[in-house]
Amino acid sequence: MNKSKSKFTYRIFGCTVVTALYFATSPAAMSAKQVKLSQMAGKWKGKGWASRKKGAAKENVRCRLTAKYRAKLRKLSVSGKCAASSGTFTLLGHIAEYSGSKKLTGRWVNPRGVGSASVKGVRSGNRLTFLLDDRDKKSNVRYKTVWNLRSDGFTLNTGHANGLENALGQISFQR
Repeated sequence: MNKSKSKFTYRIFGCTVVTALYFATSPAAMSAKQVKLSQMAGKWKGKGWASRKKGAAKENVRCRLTAKYRAKLRKLSVSGKCAASSGTFTLLGHIAEYSGSKKLTGRWVNPRGVGSASVKGVRSGNRLTFLLDDRDKKSNVRYKTVWNLRSDGFTLNTGHANGLENALGQISFQR
């Protein structure tokens, strides 16, 4: 794989796990008791798929993440590694929530993909939606990632911010 394709692959995979993601939550999940960010602390294993671009072949992805919650800062920090047939990549980042607000902020780092980027999001029940701009300003691509939280795990879906038809990945995590 040439260097530019490899860089693009890691950018998409980074968006999949971090930002990314994009999807419809079931009515049962929407009515479920809200999962607190503090409940996301711990070790997680995930598997799913990602593609390099709309219509491209799906590539299997496996991940291991560790999440730590700092109550005083209301911040969830995440670190881990993901592997796909095209290679492995490291993910680091955090999400901060604000008391009395649905707004979320964060910072994600994927040295072989999106680089370091600020993310902004909003919580609606157990759904966290984040937007991330591609660091290549010439491409003018905006990604959307949705974390669908459950008491027993979470799912990340990523795509272009302009719709589900542009789905680029989905990874489900469990303890």
